[in-house]
Amino acid sequence: MEILKRADFFGVPFVQNIDQQQTKYKSIIGGILTITICVLSLSYSFWVAYLWKTNQMNPKISRENYISDYSLLDLSEDVIRVSYWKDYENKIDPFTNNILLPLVVYANNNQLTEAQVIQNHTTTSFGDFYIPNMKFGFAYVDNQIFTTNEMYIEVVLCQEKYLRPDEKCASPELIEEFFSQANNLILLQFYSTTIDPRDGSKQRGYQEYFLQIEQQYCYSVYIFFKTNLFELQKYFLFGTSEYKEYIVDAQIQTQTSSFEYCQKAYQNDVIGAVFLGMKGTQEKTILEYPRLGDLLANIGSIVSILFMIKYMIMFLNEYYLNQKVLKELISFYYPEFKKIELKKNWYGKIVQVHFNQMEVDANNFRKFFNKVSKQMQQKLNYLNLLYEISRLYFVIRSSKFRNEFYKSHQIGIKINFPQYKDSETLVSQSQKKLLKIIVSQMKMMQKYYLKQGIIQIKIMIQFQKRYITKQIIII
Repeated sequence: MEILKRADFFGVPFVQNIDQQQTKYKSIIGGILTITICVLSLSYSFWVAYLWKTNQMNPKISRENYISDYSLLDLSEDVIRVSYWKDYENKIDPFTNNILLPLVVYANNNQLTEAQVIQNHTTTSFGDFYIPNMKFGFAYVDNQIFTTNEMYIEVVLCQEKYLRPDEKCASPELIEEFFSQANNLILLQFYSTTIDPRDGSKQRGYQEYFLQIEQQYCYSVYIFFKTNLFELQKYFLFGTSEYKEYIVDAQIQTQTSSFEYCQKAYQNDVIGAVFLGMKGTQEKTILEYPRLGDLLANIGSIVSILFMIKYMIMFLNEYYLNQKVLKELISFYYPEFKKIELKKNWYGKIVQVHFNQMEVDANNFRKFFNKVSKQMQQKLNYLNLLYEISRLYFVIRSSKFRNEFYKSHQIGIKINFPQYKDSETLVSQSQKKLLKIIVSQMKMMQKYYLKQGIIQIKIMIQFQKRYITKQIIII
């Protein structure tokens, strides 16, 4: 059992009461400051919880280079749009008038597929946009990932083999009129996707690039897409990460060649070409959203700063406690001190004193109070208390015998239970006779020691005789 007691980490000390109401001294100003601190701490806790609930707390973001296998790459949304740029209303559109055709070609392991007209297009207030179907392929070679499927968007002179049977290419006059226009530009809109760091939602943005169109030249644009793998750690306490991969940026390279060069390279009448491929090195972004531990740490740091005020409260309470004990102690020695009424200014200086409804000189009272306070402060000293107890012991010891001190351990208040009174008649007569025999023997011993002249022992026997006689009377 003793071992179990020693193993208890939650033992409590005995705390002596200051008075009949409290074991710790507490003041009104301390209560006001405590309530203020608690209200501010609770308010800040609710504020942090509101920020977390409304996704207004920024996550921790870390980045690293990453070799992706593009298995999570999302190509379901538009990435590239092609359109003819019109800077005035009556400008001839080469795509709607079958002067130029937007074609898409896929390269599978460096083998070009048959060119096809981009059929998917949408009409907006800015014009007609042609949207190719994005297809990429990837493969590992010697533990390195390579793009096996790539894309080309070709802007070629109209050929009827790409048209429907009921369609024809534009007349030479219209073609000549088109190329005589100023600012013939093909608009390329590149759409990127990223993550809103506040809540992990998807965000879309786009950039615009222009491709110049001339009959004698072939302009090429090489676009290398950059992807980003996002790891979203949005769980509050336990959970798994969420992964998303998007095309977030593009690296652009331009080149100008002769019309004959592109005609031979692409085996077609190409006056503009756009190469679409993937960039080798990708980036991984880890977004670690605030968890329970982060919220508690955030709240705890502010609360701990607020609770630094407790040292000021403890200092004030210590001062007030010392004053309370000091006044009580003075009243022990000067009972009339309780009848004194004091009036102090805002910084605690005594400015008015009344004793028995009569005003007393404040300066004289301050001198008296300071003198008495110094004396009482000495009595509050622990060593001084021990010293005074030791003096009392020697005073009593000088007037009492050691045996009387021993008997003080047996002195106390008698408990008068009803059943005890009823049992008084049960005391046997033999016990009374036994006590009388002991008293007679002690008397004989007293006479013997008197003859021997031992006075000290005589006093002791007399005391014992009186004590036993009292016991007989009680019985």
